[in-house]
Amino acid sequence: MAAFLALVAASMFGLGDFCGGMASRRVSPLRVVAATHIVGLILVVPAAFLMAETFTGRSLLVGGAAGVFGMIGIGFLYRGLGRGPMAVVAPITAVNSAAIPVVWGLAFGEHLSPLHILGILVGLSAIVLVSRVPGGSEAVPPGLVLEAMLAGAGFAAFFIVIDAAQDSTAPWPLVGARIASVLLASVAVLSRGGQVLPARGEGVTALVLLAGVFDMAANVAFLAAVNTGLLSLVSVLAALYPATTVLMARVVLKEKMSRSQVLGMFGAIGSVALIALG
Repeated sequence: MAAFLALVAASMFGLGDFCGGMASRRVSPLRVVAATHIVGLILVVPAAFLMAETFTGRSLLVGGAAGVFGMIGIGFLYRGLGRGPMAVVAPITAVNSAAIPVVWGLAFGEHLSPLHILGILVGLSAIVLVSRVPGGSEAVPPGLVLEAMLAGAGFAAFFIVIDAAQDSTAPWPLVGARIASVLLASVAVLSRGGQVLPARGEGVTALVLLAGVFDMAANVAFLAAVNTGLLSLVSVLAALYPATTVLMARVVLKEKMSRSQVLGMFGAIGSVALIALG
């Protein structure tokens, strides 16, 4: 059941990231984060009252800490998806979000199997391959690669922290996470003189709503998965989301991909699979 829920989370994360990335091509990524997380907060509060067995202040605090890292991750991801090829940004982000929890587990006594080691090496190779632009030898700007890696680190930290929440309080930790991210993103937007919610004429309302729904559905599925399975397994399966994002970019945006990028994309997915099998 944990693996199934993690794969559901991966599909929802991929769809949400595609919608959020599309919106970020029209308005500020910070505004997209703030607006989509407001949607998520509206959805998760009634779900928490209906689903949670208990409520504790600690669950909100743990969730709030996770939300800070999650906002960092989604902010960098939307920025990268908004200004660069989705087929480059999404896989790089996924490799970091998959590998870091495994390394974290190793540092706290978990065993790193040969498949884990192979998966991390394949993932690093995939980053090199997927960071090449189609039809040429020019590399993707290092800043874009760095942003994608920071996004992955943010998501990895979110996974690690949210796993510390008590199982019986789910999904209250997600309420805490969304409260923290909404406050931080909204303050950042307002401090720059912008407006948080999209205007009708900007043409991103539907994308923001869809991104918020998909992202919250993914988080609920992920939290349910880590409550029934191992973080090291769940986090890497959830990191399969680039397959959905890249497929949508290929079908909807007609993004071209070189052979090395295709190989790198499958290498990233293969890296996640190896880590999961380990």
